[in-house]
Parts: sequence; structure tokens; C-alpha cells
Amino acid sequence: MKKIYIQSSCTISIQPSFEENYFFGEIKEYTENGIKVIDPDYKESIPALQLRRMGKSMRMAVYASQKAIQIAGNPKIDAVITGTGAGCLRDSEKFVESMWDNDGGMLNPTPFIQSTHNMAAATVALALGCKGYNMTYTNNANSFESAVLDGILYLNENPTQNILIGGLEESSEQTLAFWKSVGYVNSENPKIPTELNGNSVGEVISEGAGFFVASATQNENSLGAILGVKTQFQIENLEEFIFEFLQENEVSISEIDAVIIGNNGDSRYDSIYQNLSDSIFKEIPQITYKNVFGEFDSVSSLAVETALKVFKHQEIPEVLKWNGLKNEKYWNILIYNQRRGRNHSLILLENEL
Repeated sequence: MKKIYIQSSCTISIQPSFEENYFFGEIKEYTENGIKVIDPDYKESIPALQLRRMGKSMRMAVYASQKAIQIAGNPKIDAVITGTGAGCLRDSEKFVESMWDNDGGMLNPTPFIQSTHNMAAATVALALGCKGYNMTYTNNANSFESAVLDGILYLNENPTQNILIGGLEESSEQTLAFWKSVGYVNSENPKIPTELNGNSVGEVISEGAGFFVASATQNENSLGAILGVKTQFQIENLEEFIFEFLQENEVSISEIDAVIIGNNGDSRYDSIYQNLSDSIFKEIPQITYKNVFGEFDSVSSLAVETALKVFKHQEIPEVLKWNGLKNEKYWNILIYNQRRGRNHSLILLENEL
């Protein structure tokens, strides 16, 4: 498959990442869990009447997608592809709670309609008047990667078109309580920036969205290219998995200028990253991102934009440096992610500046 080019991006997160030229100069600190995003002024992109009826995921998706399209020079969008692990959680909970409170009686249908995982992609398409291909992938921590893989396939078949690829997630109180009960959440010392080398147990849960305009052809404004994506639910030999992926994309480990890893402060699973940091990634500059963005299923969308920012600035922000190494240039960046020891994924990006 041929690589695809990222023409623009916009992310919404618990940091002011939607601001123009944001490069981790300002890091907002938190001491809580279930952290909500810093909301942009949604009225810039969404009429007030529509805004009132939209759930959180829908608002983030419409704003981020339209901002990305604007940055790309307002190209015609032919397809919308998104990935989300949990979908519109708040509307889902609202509908179930209404059923319980009303004993199955007359219910407001809006939360049910807006509770489906594909609602964000549908809302984006409606806002754009895009009647083309529309797909949402729900595959836990591989949801965004699945959307990117579909985007690569789509553009290889439709090389003259432009598409939107996005990942998004919202947090909710009830689901957070469920996760706390099974030990997924850091209840003792949640903190952003997260301490990544301690003995904490559990994740710092957050929310966010990242949208990208992609095409099969490069132009003068291209931010970078995605060469390949690979996912696997469970892995016995992780190093073999990585080497096979690099070989498939005709890139050697020595040609990787930086690797973005998904340490999130949960000591039960961060050892997976540490083993790689001490072995095949030992001589490569290592970049973290969940220490400032938190953890959620499609957070790798923020890792992609982090890579694009490193391409643009040709340096690694101090707060994201893991092993302290640096290179004179950043041409190829590899993203490796897993969550709770499963759903391993790799994304390989190339600098096109």
C-alpha cells in the first residue's frame, strides 16, 4: 500500500492543544481522574441552537474536523472515518438512567439516538454536507489505528480524494466508577503530568479528540506521511512484532529517529514499554505523551499530532523527553501503544517537510 499524507490536524485535549502553534510550552496540571478537556469556543464552528443539542463527542468532532479543514485550505471532504473505543458515553448513561428512573416508561429518544458510537462521524458528515463513505471503528485501544488503516485503504483506491480521519473519546462519571471498581483507575495519586517511573497502580483517565485531513498526494503544506499501521490484540514476542512491521515498510530500526511510547503511569503495564526502552529502543530518542494527555482508547490520535509537531519544530519538548536522547533531524518516527497489556499497535510516520 502507498503512504498517505497528512495535510492538517486539530486536537482537543486536557492541554490547550487546539491553540495555533501550541508546542507544549504550557502544561496544565491536574490532581484528579476523569479529567475533562479544555473546551475551545465551539460557537466558532457550531451554531448555538445545534450546539445545545450535541453531546460532548459530537462537539469535539465537529470543531476539530472543521478547524483541520480550515487549516488545510478548505478542501472538499469525500469521506469521514473515525475511531472511538467507548463512543458517546454520557448520552448512553443518560438513556439507561432514564429507563431506570421511569421504570421503562415514556423516554426522551434524543439520548438514545446520540448514544451510538457512529454519531460523531455522522454529525461531522452532516455539518460538511458529505454524502460519501462514512465509517466508525470501535476496537478498544486500537480504534483510531483501525480508522487510519481504513483511511490508507480508501485513499489507495481513491487517490484523487481528501478524507477526514479522527479519533475521539469522552469520559463519564458512571463508567469511571465502574473502572475504579475493577482497578483500572489510579485512585490514590492521580496526577498530570503523570509520574511515569513510580509504583502507582491504575490509569489517569481523560478524554480528547484528534482529526486529520489526509490525501494520497503530497503538497507544499503536507505535515508528514503515514507509511503504515499494524495492530494485534495479544503478542508473545513484541520485538519480533516491531521488526516485522519495520521490514514490511522497508525501514530499519537504525533509521528510526524517535519513538513515541505510551507510558501512562500504571506500573503493572509500563514495564512493557520499559523493556523496549532498555533493548531495541535503547539508542533512539524516546518521547512520552500520556503523561500530559492522560489515557483513553483513542489517545494515539494525539500521539500522531505530537509526531507531526516534532517534525515541524525538529525538536522534542522537554516535558515529553523520556531517555534524554536527541537527534539532529527527525525524519522517521515510530509510535508504539498498548493498553492494559493488550491491543498493541504501531504507526510509522515520515517527515515530508
